[in-house]
Amino acid sequence: MHIIVLGGAGAMGRVTVRALTEYEDVDQVTIADYNEQRACEVAAALNSSKIQVRQIDVNNAERLSNLVRGADVVLSAVDYVFNLPVLKACIQEKVHYADLGGLFHMTRKLMDMSAEAEAAGITAILGMGGTPGITNLLARAAVDKLDRVDSIKVQLGCSDETPSTAPLVPPYSIRTILDECTKPPQVFQDGTWHPQQPLSGQEELIFPLPVGRATAIYSLHSECASFPISFRAKGIRYVSFKIAFPSDFLTKLKFLVDIGFGSDEPINIRGVKVSPREVLTRLLEMAPVEDVEPRDCDVLRVVVAGESQGQRVEIANQVVVLPYRRWGIGAGALDTGTPLAIAGHMVANGEITRRGAFGPELCVPVQPFFKELARYDMHVTETRTVALS
Repeated sequence: MHIIVLGGAGAMGRVTVRALTEYEDVDQVTIADYNEQRACEVAAALNSSKIQVRQIDVNNAERLSNLVRGADVVLSAVDYVFNLPVLKACIQEKVHYADLGGLFHMTRKLMDMSAEAEAAGITAILGMGGTPGITNLLARAAVDKLDRVDSIKVQLGCSDETPSTAPLVPPYSIRTILDECTKPPQVFQDGTWHPQQPLSGQEELIFPLPVGRATAIYSLHSECASFPISFRAKGIRYVSFKIAFPSDFLTKLKFLVDIGFGSDEPINIRGVKVSPREVLTRLLEMAPVEDVEPRDCDVLRVVVAGESQGQRVEIANQVVVLPYRRWGIGAGALDTGTPLAIAGHMVANGEITRRGAFGPELCVPVQPFFKELARYDMHVTETRTVALS
């Protein structure tokens, strides 16, 4: 079994690679990354005979096709804007595919390629990290217990007490975060998507400790793209996604966005045109890597309201994710990187058989997936509330 991880040297991709190496039936894992030196460093650190390294620019269609040809599965852990050429290459070469999500608009583009993927005989899982990913399966588990579904609310709560001297520590790709803060979030209601103002929808939510009470805002996420399609037979009328960043991080982030660092439009500085966003990204990349024990936490929660046997029912499924001590990695890396590996392995070994391009809620078997999550100390809990008639 040969699985390729594009962006396998990145913060999330390296976790996917490590998880894959622990499957006995995975013979080869290819770390394919634009940064070959960093990929070699990751391979050396993991020290597995299963790993090989390939340098790749996913914008080079010919090289990308040559790379993926003959693999069992390609897992995309690159920035979401590059998912389209990767899926096209996988369809051309008839290789199964999964990614970490497309921030709504990219996911919708890839969903439109479902017929092509099905014709090629491949499965393309769109959004297979923590959120989207775990949250999609939390939703599936709840929806299957209801006769009718009125609303699905996805909620992500984050805290991070990791000691750091860095002025800003993004929990994941700063480019993706900046898009979430500058592009209108989409809320599905009564048959259509409604754009919201970025950073709007402030709501106080209570999560389990150490997150606790936190202010959540709308965010542009793939669940809002796929759930209305996947669950339309249940009468779904409303879907939203809200995220609660650590308050200090959100304050700093809002300041940077307000003064223009969220923009990708080049500005002229002493005769040189530069992108404010890329300047910020590069400055963050230049910050020294600190070898400290992670102390973050993610709470992934999906609240589904509907009807079962004539009664109004609300089901809240959630996972509380803490750092994974065995690997010395934080919660955010764990709940993003491992689900991609789990799903990739399921596709490769034949556990996932549906062909086409869609969210994981339509193809990933729920209970086997939850069982695999538990191996990494991520456990699903359910709270059911029934309205008295």
